[in-house]
Amino acid sequence: MIKNVISMAISGLLIAVGLLSSLLTPLVSAQESVVQEPQYLTVFQGDNHAQQIQAIETLIISGPQDIAVYDAIEASLKRSLASATDKHAIDYSSWLAKGLGYSGNEKYRATLTQIVEGDYHKKLRKYANEGITNIGQYAIWNPILHTPTHADLPPRLNAYSNALSSNDLILIRIAAKRIMHEREYSEVMLTQLSEQLTQPRLLDDSRLAIDTYAWLAKALASSGNDKFKAVIEDMANNAANKKLRSYAKKYLKTYF
Repeated sequence: MIKNVISMAISGLLIAVGLLSSLLTPLVSAQESVVQEPQYLTVFQGDNHAQQIQAIETLIISGPQDIAVYDAIEASLKRSLASATDKHAIDYSSWLAKGLGYSGNEKYRATLTQIVEGDYHKKLRKYANEGITNIGQYAIWNPILHTPTHADLPPRLNAYSNALSSNDLILIRIAAKRIMHEREYSEVMLTQLSEQLTQPRLLDDSRLAIDTYAWLAKALASSGNDKFKAVIEDMANNAANKKLRSYAKKYLKTYF
């Protein structure tokens, strides 16, 4: 009987520890990066479509400069075209076409142009055309993103930091969205978001500027980090633009 009591006590202790661990885990992970640096070449040389699509999402701002990665994407795209007839296959090919443009490399324009001008589903042709547009845009953006400004940061965070420090509102907005989407709440990123809001050097009354700074505020507030709450409060009370004050007040009510 004593053994049973001891056994029950130990089991209860283990359950309690397990529950405590599960409760504490979100508190820890909320302040840490949950996105690891993808092994891009391995991913795109494989056949896991879902994993490849997830990797393409990160290419939008922190894609590698290794040409072999984009060669692998192009090869996968070409192989996928013959079967791009049902919804899932078309979606997969469309992601590859869009992602190929993040290379900023003219060598892939011919492949994408063949899709645009070919007898493919309209969605696939649409994203191949977007890929072509991306080639020109990322030829400008990639040198900004991949300048090794912060040697102490991993490449992904270096790219985010460079984007936030740039003079391109669209690039800044993309970075804010990715930071929020990836829950990238490291101290260095939150500090940089905070600095952009306390010194709004590109803010004017244009729709793009207002939307960009709203996203910066939303990304910072979504961290739930009380250290930076005062920045959102100041924006809610003192921002010159009425819309920004309104956005900030909304984020404060749901300080998530």
